[in-house]
Amino acid sequence: MKNRFTKVTSLIIAIIMVMSLITACSGGGQEKAPNEGSQQSGEFKEPDKLNVTIVGGSIGGAWAAIGEGVGEVIRRSYAGSNTAYEVGQEAANLALVSAGKVQLGIAHTGLIKMASEGQAPFNRKMENLRALTVLYGEAAEHFLIKADTGITSFEDLKNKKYPLKVNFNTADSFMEIVGKKCLEANGITYEDLKSWGGAVDFMSMGNSIDLMRDGKLEAYSNVIQVPSSHIVDASTNLKLNLLPMTDEAIEKVNAELGTYKTTISKEKYSFLNEDVPTVAATVVLFASTDLTDGEAYAIVKAIDENMDYFKGIHASLGDLTLEKMTEVAPVPLHPGAEKYYKEKGVL
Repeated sequence: MKNRFTKVTSLIIAIIMVMSLITACSGGGQEKAPNEGSQQSGEFKEPDKLNVTIVGGSIGGAWAAIGEGVGEVIRRSYAGSNTAYEVGQEAANLALVSAGKVQLGIAHTGLIKMASEGQAPFNRKMENLRALTVLYGEAAEHFLIKADTGITSFEDLKNKKYPLKVNFNTADSFMEIVGKKCLEANGITYEDLKSWGGAVDFMSMGNSIDLMRDGKLEAYSNVIQVPSSHIVDASTNLKLNLLPMTDEAIEKVNAELGTYKTTISKEKYSFLNEDVPTVAATVVLFASTDLTDGEAYAIVKAIDENMDYFKGIHASLGDLTLEKMTEVAPVPLHPGAEKYYKEKGVL
């Protein structure tokens, strides 16, 4: 049983993958059709042990904890399995798994949908990606802004041409794309913000909130679960607000990204006076069609068999159930995962 953490290698791979717009490791059109060659004998066979690498997010984040947890439940259910977690970046995660370089990845369903359709930042279709399980849903868009800006809506921002200094999450991540599309749905672009004297940058949430405390940043956009501990902590010494979205803007973003409407209740953050309508996304564990049906079945089974342990890995997993694990739309389920869910009567 081995559990390695190859940080530097993973970061290098991620940067290369994103800079090349997901072509270098795409397999040059060699993707297999769904389930083609996934079983050598044509018959389902549950493995005795697995050998998988999981790629997720940065060290210390939720995806790192969850990725390590996936490896642990596999080892608990299938003794002798060899699992590894590697640091990743979301768009690169999809490319690595699609190309067969890594077996499992963590990503938002919306970004997988974009990859399957060949939307930017992807310049080709990745049609061989399949979901194994939901990890968590209701990851809501938070457009966090300092109250002393006087900006209480996207309309305010646009009409006043406010020179906003704002950070988004990692460039080309789904979190960044959602924030960008929320602006565009309200008639605002990155170029507009810059032309008004503002600034746009891409950075982690913790670092960005530190800059807000230091007076060097006024806003931050991210797609995160509610409530966010980072925001709760920041609100103890910063006066904050969340920008609400109109129904029209929500519909535009949802149609383009496969997100869905949600509401951040005013009860979730002490600084809110009203509920905040916004969009939300779902995060899944995914594989490619190269993963055999038996392997996919075994991974889902391992999570189910160790559900109490798995839910305790991170707060975002707290509401997970076998029924919720199946709610992976708009990404298709891997046939092996589908087989397990059907056997358990939740599909």
